[in-house]
Amino acid sequence: MFNDCSVASKKFTPESIEFQGKILARSGLGDDTYLPPGLAQHPPAISMSDARWEFEQVCFTAVRDVLAKTGVHPRQVGCVIVNCSLFNPTPSLSAMIMNHFKMSSNVINYNLGGMGCSAGIIAVDLARQMLQMLPNTYVLVVSTENITQNWYFGNTKSMLIPNCLFRVGGAAMLLSNKRNESW
Repeated sequence: MFNDCSVASKKFTPESIEFQGKILARSGLGDDTYLPPGLAQHPPAISMSDARWEFEQVCFTAVRDVLAKTGVHPRQVGCVIVNCSLFNPTPSLSAMIMNHFKMSSNVINYNLGGMGCSAGIIAVDLARQMLQMLPNTYVLVVSTENITQNWYFGNTKSMLIPNCLFRVGGAAMLLSNKRNESW
Protein backbone atom coordinates (compact mmCIF):
# COMPACT_ATOMS: atom_id res chain seq x y z
CA MET A 1 0.00 0.00 0.00
CA PHE A 2 2.81 2.43 0.89
CA ASN A 3 4.48 2.10 -2.49
CA ASP A 4 1.11 2.23 -4.24
CA CYS A 5 0.34 5.55 -2.56
CA SER A 6 3.80 6.90 -3.36
CA VAL A 7 3.47 5.97 -7.04
CA ALA A 8 -0.10 7.30 -7.27
CA SER A 9 0.91 10.68 -5.83
CA LYS A 10 3.09 11.24 -8.95
CA LYS A 11 5.47 13.28 -6.77
CA PHE A 12 8.37 10.82 -6.64
CA THR A 13 10.90 9.71 -9.23
CA PRO A 14 11.29 5.96 -9.87
CA GLU A 15 14.60 6.13 -7.98
CA SER A 16 12.87 7.66 -4.96
CA ILE A 17 10.15 5.00 -5.08
CA GLU A 18 12.81 2.28 -5.17
CA PHE A 19 14.75 3.92 -2.31
CA GLN A 20 11.65 4.19 -0.12
CA GLY A 21 10.81 0.56 -0.88
CA LYS A 22 14.25 -0.56 0.30
CA ILE A 23 14.04 1.49 3.51
CA LEU A 24 10.55 0.20 4.22
CA ALA A 25 11.58 -3.42 3.61
CA ARG A 26 14.47 -3.05 6.08
CA SER A 27 12.53 -1.06 8.68
CA GLY A 28 10.50 -3.98 10.00
CA LEU A 29 7.26 -1.95 9.88
CA GLY A 30 5.36 -4.06 7.37
CA ASP A 31 1.92 -3.43 5.93
CA ASP A 32 0.12 -3.46 9.28
CA THR A 33 1.28 0.04 10.17
CA TYR A 34 -1.03 2.96 9.60
CA LEU A 35 -0.68 6.10 7.52
CA PRO A 36 -3.23 8.90 7.61
CA PRO A 37 -6.00 8.22 5.08
CA GLY A 38 -5.45 11.60 3.44
CA LEU A 39 -2.11 10.43 2.08
CA ALA A 40 -3.90 7.73 0.05
CA GLN A 41 -6.22 10.25 -1.62
CA HIS A 42 -5.54 11.70 -5.06
CA PRO A 43 -4.33 14.38 -4.65
CA PRO A 44 -3.19 13.82 -1.06
CA ALA A 45 -5.36 15.54 1.58
CA ILE A 46 -2.90 17.33 3.84
CA SER A 47 -4.91 20.28 5.15
CA MET A 48 -5.02 21.59 8.71
CA SER A 49 -8.41 19.92 9.21
CA ASP A 50 -6.96 16.59 8.03
CA ALA A 51 -4.10 16.98 10.54
CA ARG A 52 -6.58 17.80 13.33
CA TRP A 53 -8.59 14.70 12.43
CA GLU A 54 -5.45 12.57 12.71
CA PHE A 55 -4.65 14.07 16.13
CA GLU A 56 -8.20 13.58 17.40
CA GLN A 57 -8.38 9.95 16.25
CA VAL A 58 -5.08 9.04 17.88
CA CYS A 59 -5.03 11.11 21.03
CA PHE A 60 -8.69 11.21 22.01
CA THR A 61 -8.70 7.40 21.81
CA ALA A 62 -5.51 7.12 23.89
CA VAL A 63 -6.84 9.51 26.55
CA ARG A 64 -10.25 7.82 26.65
CA ASP A 65 -8.56 4.44 27.11
CA VAL A 66 -6.22 5.52 29.91
CA LEU A 67 -9.03 7.27 31.81
CA ALA A 68 -11.28 4.20 31.45
CA LYS A 69 -8.54 1.80 32.58
CA THR A 70 -7.75 3.87 35.67
CA GLY A 71 -11.33 4.88 36.51
CA VAL A 72 -10.34 8.54 36.68
CA HIS A 73 -12.92 11.13 35.62
CA PRO A 74 -11.55 13.87 33.31
CA ARG A 75 -12.48 16.59 35.83
CA GLN A 76 -10.10 14.98 38.34
CA VAL A 77 -7.07 15.74 36.14
CA GLY A 78 -5.00 18.65 37.44
CA CYS A 79 -2.48 19.03 34.62
CA VAL A 80 -2.31 18.09 30.92
CA ILE A 81 0.99 17.88 29.05
CA VAL A 82 1.04 17.19 25.31
CA ASN A 83 4.09 16.77 23.14
CA CYS A 84 3.97 16.79 19.37
CA SER A 85 7.02 18.07 17.58
CA LEU A 86 5.66 19.23 14.24
CA PHE A 87 1.93 19.93 14.62
CA ASN A 88 1.16 22.85 16.93
CA PRO A 89 -2.17 24.45 15.97
CA THR A 90 -4.33 27.04 17.65
CA PRO A 91 -6.22 26.17 19.79
CA SER A 92 -3.44 24.12 21.31
CA LEU A 93 -3.44 20.34 21.42
CA SER A 94 -3.81 20.35 25.20
CA ALA A 95 -6.78 22.73 24.89
CA MET A 96 -8.36 20.39 22.33
CA ILE A 97 -8.05 17.51 24.80
CA MET A 98 -9.34 19.58 27.72
CA ASN A 99 -12.35 20.81 25.72
CA HIS A 100 -13.18 17.41 24.27
CA PHE A 101 -13.15 15.73 27.68
CA LYS A 102 -14.80 18.71 29.42
CA MET A 103 -11.98 19.12 31.92
CA SER A 104 -12.01 21.90 34.46
CA SER A 105 -10.99 25.35 33.23
CA ASN A 106 -8.32 25.61 35.94
CA VAL A 107 -6.31 22.64 34.66
CA ILE A 108 -2.67 23.57 34.12
CA ASN A 109 -1.62 22.66 30.60
CA TYR A 110 1.56 22.57 28.57
CA ASN A 111 2.30 21.95 24.90
CA LEU A 112 5.80 20.86 24.02
CA GLY A 113 6.68 21.29 20.37
CA GLY A 114 9.69 21.36 18.11
CA MET A 115 11.74 19.05 20.33
CA GLY A 116 11.72 15.84 18.33
CA CYS A 117 11.68 12.40 19.94
CA SER A 118 13.20 13.60 23.21
CA ALA A 119 10.03 15.54 24.05
CA GLY A 120 8.38 12.40 25.47
CA ILE A 121 11.03 12.16 28.17
CA ILE A 122 10.88 15.91 28.78
CA ALA A 123 7.08 15.65 29.16
CA VAL A 124 7.39 12.91 31.78
CA ASP A 125 9.97 14.98 33.69
CA LEU A 126 7.67 18.02 33.55
CA ALA A 127 4.87 15.80 34.89
CA ARG A 128 7.16 14.74 37.76
CA GLN A 129 7.79 18.40 38.57
CA MET A 130 4.05 19.18 38.47
CA LEU A 131 3.34 16.30 40.84
CA GLN A 132 5.88 17.75 43.27
CA MET A 133 4.11 21.13 43.14
CA LEU A 134 0.47 20.05 43.00
CA PRO A 135 -0.63 17.86 45.91
CA ASN A 136 -3.13 15.03 45.52
CA THR A 137 -3.59 15.25 41.75
CA TYR A 138 -3.33 13.52 38.39
CA VAL A 139 -1.16 14.56 35.46
CA LEU A 140 -2.12 13.41 31.97
CA VAL A 141 0.78 13.09 29.52
CA VAL A 142 0.03 12.61 25.82
CA SER A 143 2.77 11.97 23.28
CA THR A 144 2.24 11.81 19.51
CA GLU A 145 3.53 12.91 16.17
CA ASN A 146 1.43 14.10 13.28
CA ILE A 147 2.24 12.93 9.78
CA THR A 148 -0.51 14.51 7.70
CA GLN A 149 1.11 17.87 7.01
CA ASN A 150 4.68 16.66 7.38
CA TRP A 151 4.89 14.12 4.60
CA TYR A 152 7.77 14.87 2.27
CA PHE A 153 6.87 14.87 -1.44
CA GLY A 154 10.35 15.54 -2.81
CA ASN A 155 13.17 13.35 -4.01
CA THR A 156 16.08 14.10 -1.68
CA LYS A 157 16.98 10.73 -0.19
CA SER A 158 17.77 11.94 3.33
CA MET A 159 14.38 13.67 3.47
CA LEU A 160 12.56 10.51 2.32
CA ILE A 161 13.67 8.44 5.31
CA PRO A 162 11.06 9.88 7.75
CA ASN A 163 8.32 8.95 5.24
CA CYS A 164 9.42 5.34 5.64
CA LEU A 165 9.84 5.27 9.42
CA PHE A 166 7.08 7.39 10.96
CA ARG A 167 3.48 6.24 11.20
CA VAL A 168 0.30 7.29 12.97
CA GLY A 169 0.41 6.67 16.68
CA GLY A 170 0.43 8.10 20.14
CA ALA A 171 0.25 7.24 23.80
CA ALA A 172 -1.31 8.64 26.94
CA MET A 173 -0.29 8.03 30.52
CA LEU A 174 -1.77 9.16 33.78
CA LEU A 175 0.54 9.87 36.69
CA SER A 176 -0.55 10.51 40.25
CA ASN A 177 0.88 11.54 43.58
CA LYS A 178 -2.12 10.21 45.52
CA ARG A 179 -0.68 7.94 48.17
CA ASN A 180 -3.78 5.76 48.46
CA GLU A 181 -3.68 4.73 44.79
CA SER A 182 -1.52 2.38 42.85
CA TRP A 183 -2.47 0.84 39.54
